Amino acid sequence: MSAIKSATTAGVDARTYVAKETSNTSWSDLDKTRLYGLGTGMYSGLTVILHPLTVLKIRKQTGSTIEQNIGTSNLRQYYRGLGVVLSMAIPARIIYISTLEFTRESAENVMRGLILNPPSSWPVRREEMQSLLPLVAPFSGGLAGGIAAFSSQVVVVPMDVISQKQMVAEHTISAKEVTQSIISSEGWKGLFRGFGLSLFTSLPAGSSESNLNKRVNFE
Repeated sequence: MSAIKSATTAGVDARTYVAKETSNTSWSDLDKTRLYGLGTGMYSGLTVILHPLTVLKIRKQTGSTIEQNIGTSNLRQYYRGLGVVLSMAIPARIIYISTLEFTRESAENVMRGLILNPPSSWPVRREEMQSLLPLVAPFSGGLAGGIAAFSSQVVVVPMDVISQKQMVAEHTISAKEVTQSIISSEGWKGLFRGFGLSLFTSLPAGSSESNLNKRVNFE
């Protein structure tokens, strides 16, 4: 009798936990137009404001010289590469958010389904499987964050390579000219120089950010 009561209690607790975890707005319910619109507007504004500092930082790190007095004639040099950053960083952000939320929701649904209704061929009791429910959110969040970071870096790395070459160039050069120069001398792989290091630094950040956001929303 106690075993039946224990199993029933475990089942109720599991359903309660799942209901609490899934009570947050799902990816399919989000207003994506508003989400992308507000995010894109805020990101674009901050990028325009901070871009001159980025140019200064890149030039200082690479040892490139830059005029000290900011006048009307040389003001444009502080916005070199801005067009590339805005045109590629915004799609990269959309790719990141979409991949993150869709992958996280899909992974959670699959994992919860396996835990609550494990295949009969698995040599484990349902009560033991339900003890794994608290691990679903952090695992799916970490997985989704890693996949999202990888997906966005496919766009971010070429953006960085092209824009930074524009920033440190001796004279004004267009993104098209930079791209053609890189491809002619190094091939398409030249646009992805440093991809491994960028991925190595973005994967932990993406996974941690996803888990943190999920934990804050859950609490």
